[in-house]
Amino acid sequence: MHSMHDLKGIEKDIFEFVREQWPSSSLDIAEHFGHNLNERDESRRASTKYTYYLKKLVEKELLMCKKAGNTLVVWPLEVEKLRTVQQVLR
Repeated sequence: MHSMHDLKGIEKDIFEFVREQWPSSSLDIAEHFGHNLNERDESRRASTKYTYYLKKLVEKELLMCKKAGNTLVVWPLEVEKLRTVQQVLR
C-alpha cells in the first residue's frame, strides 16, 4: 500500500483535490484544472487523461472507485475506512 507522501506531480495534485472534493469524477478534476469541457474532443481527452491517473491511484490503494454509467467516481480510501468503522459501531 502506498502513502500520499509517495505521490508526486499530477498524481499528488489529483489526490489532494479528491480528498477535498469527493466524490469526484475525471470531468470534475478536468474542470478544476481549467480544461474547456464545452469542446467535445477536449472533454473526451481530459476525461481519458484523468481516468488514467484515477485508476493508478486506485491501484495504489489511495482511492476507492465505482463505475456509474461511463463515469468513474472516486473517493478517498480513508473515507471508506471511516464508513466501515461507523457501520461496525452501529
